[in-house]
Amino acid sequence: MKVLVTGAAGGVARLLLGGLAPAFDLRLTDVAGGAGVVAGDLCEPAFAREVCAGVDAVVHLAANADPDAQWADLRGPNADAVVNVLDASVAAGVPRVVLASSLHALGGYVDAGVAEVGEDAPPYPCCAYGALKVFAEATARVYADRFGLRVACLRLGGVRDEPPARSWLPGWLSGPDLVRLVTGALTADVGYGVYHGVSANSTPQWRCDRARAELGYAPRDDSARYAAGLPDDLAGAGGARRLHLT
Repeated sequence: MKVLVTGAAGGVARLLLGGLAPAFDLRLTDVAGGAGVVAGDLCEPAFAREVCAGVDAVVHLAANADPDAQWADLRGPNADAVVNVLDASVAAGVPRVVLASSLHALGGYVDAGVAEVGEDAPPYPCCAYGALKVFAEATARVYADRFGLRVACLRLGGVRDEPPARSWLPGWLSGPDLVRLVTGALTADVGYGVYHGVSANSTPQWRCDRARAELGYAPRDDSARYAAGLPDDLAGAGGARRLHLT
């Protein structure tokens, strides 16, 4: 399977690509470019069409991942680029898109003190970044219903080698579990779905029942192994904005 990965120079891609490469033929793109990476801006429809041509699936990671960013800085990379990738996928006959969403789409539950959140919970974004992730999920549903595009929206937690603070323990997603989740999204026989992406953490907050059932997701890593000695939170972090600093 030939797979386009956008945002290939970013932090999430750094933990993903090595695990995908043995199983998939990867085409990489990022606005920053780099070795083996096609440089270009997905806010330009023509570039989106160019890189989507001839692939079997798209893993769309590219975004402004700053949860404190303002609307003006998010609109292009987090809204326009999503539409361009979906349009280009339909035009090129790409059957499947894996869309990187975020737990920030549900971050309001964290701020409200809700102890456990399932995949059926209504969106409750905590910031503009989270609201535009909800927009991306809803837009993907339109393309799935109207054009038959298969789209798996993955609400990724905090993707790091190790959780940097105790506040990250419930929502941490390890690199190996990220690979397992994305591989399932690329290969499972599903139409449209929204799935949580966290590891098998002992501190439960984000349920992954649908991801387990529909994508065959079987996370193995547990943030608890890193808990000893961690600070309670990162300096300057607050509320749900600490969820997904990638």
